[in-house]
Amino acid sequence: MKKYCLSITGGLLLILAGVILWGGFNTAMEWTNTLHFCISCHEMESTVYQEYRHTIHYTNPSGVRAACPDCHVPRDWVPKVVRKIKASRELWYWATGAIDTREKFEARRLHLAERVWQTMKDTDSRECRNCHAFTTMDLAGQGRFAARIHGDAVGEGKTCIDCHKGISHHLPAMSPETVAAGQDIDMEYGEEIHETCAGCHGEFGEGTPDGEYPRLAGLDARYIARQLRLFKARKRENIPMIPYATERELPEDDVRTIAAYLSSIELPTRLPPLGESGFDAFERLQASKRVVNIARYAGDIEAGGRLYAKECAACHGRDGYGDRRRAIPQLAGQRSLYLRRQIENFRKGKRLHDDPRDAEIFRSFPDSDIDDLLAWLSVQDDAVGGQGDLTYLKEPAPAR
Repeated sequence: MKKYCLSITGGLLLILAGVILWGGFNTAMEWTNTLHFCISCHEMESTVYQEYRHTIHYTNPSGVRAACPDCHVPRDWVPKVVRKIKASRELWYWATGAIDTREKFEARRLHLAERVWQTMKDTDSRECRNCHAFTTMDLAGQGRFAARIHGDAVGEGKTCIDCHKGISHHLPAMSPETVAAGQDIDMEYGEEIHETCAGCHGEFGEGTPDGEYPRLAGLDARYIARQLRLFKARKRENIPMIPYATERELPEDDVRTIAAYLSSIELPTRLPPLGESGFDAFERLQASKRVVNIARYAGDIEAGGRLYAKECAACHGRDGYGDRRRAIPQLAGQRSLYLRRQIENFRKGKRLHDDPRDAEIFRSFPDSDIDDLLAWLSVQDDAVGGQGDLTYLKEPAPAR
């Protein structure tokens, strides 16, 4: 009897110990599943958290916040434990100081991002689907382009991360050479090729204010190369390009070279402040030639911002500066009248946007919506505070 009581007591103690250990383990694991824990180290708080704070996942009209664990930690227990085990690598980064400065973090950002993207791809964007699911989407309530894309995604078996990289954090920076060709580029030869382009597109690839020739400087290299290939294949209509877009005049190696060169050109949006050494008129004139500040386009900026957020931001970026990971071009900083002309080409089917059905979508927007959209885009390259406004850089008003 005594042995029996001792065995019962021992069993109860083991159960109690198990409950305490299990409870402690589970409590500790859930504690690490909080936003507060995720940003408790300087590495995360000063980098990705600051980016996340400016996204719709952090603050939005509904008041529903998706925090770090909602996107990066599975809800089911076994996958959650596996994820926690894999997270030990992140502790190693913290302990060794491998990403304890922004410079170190940016140097590793591409590697870190690709690892997260691959995990999401492998799990069919499992954490995204905690909140988003194709089966519950009201496509009629979405932006017109988004509805078309999501409808296609269902039939094509695509997953969220295929299109939504960079939705909460900045995309990794990639050099023009890497993006364009994956090899070394002879920039001096690129400058030589550009002497031909400069006759129309400007000495610095700045384009023309009347929108006849677009700005090319600073655009994504892969995007530039793709357009040149379309010109060569006569799949994009452009009469002035016909003499130049041939295999003889512009072979594939030259396409990659000029694309990388144009992409590397940086054009300021305003003149720098005068130096302490005094005013040099010639130097100031030369500097002004590189300045591109898009003049304010007539339209309702706030309405244009709302339209852009609904229809364009998912692909062209929240600020209009494109998505280099997918070679999607920037719209901000581009000539307004050029953008207007391209929209007309999309409407008429003279230029392919992304899908032939997009022509009908573009036709569904009234001209007033397009004006508002261009008005919003035209002010995205303005400096904070509006200092140094270059009022002499005026683009002509569109003919109405």
